[in-house]
Amino acid sequence: MRAELIDPRDQTTQVDDPTYRVYFWAEGGGAKEEWELFDADLDEVLEWIPAHALGRPHSLWAVTRSTEGVCLIRLRGIDLDVERGTWPVWAHEVIL
Repeated sequence: MRAELIDPRDQTTQVDDPTYRVYFWAEGGGAKEEWELFDADLDEVLEWIPAHALGRPHSLWAVTRSTEGVCLIRLRGIDLDVERGTWPVWAHEVIL
């Protein structure tokens, strides 16, 4: 992890009502159940996840939309659809 002081004047916009996506992965990866959550604070989303996970691994993403389409920003977990060799080191220890 890296931490740097920043100049907050570089901010050009902000979103006060974020949308989140949660992916629950089937055992062994592959098939998944996908949810989009609206009108919720991050704390509410983090409480919602274990109540619906049923023991399945999950990933959590913030959603941004623009004229170019939908962009997901990873907040927790990983994308199990990508090659295992591209996972971050910490993911191998958690997901194995």
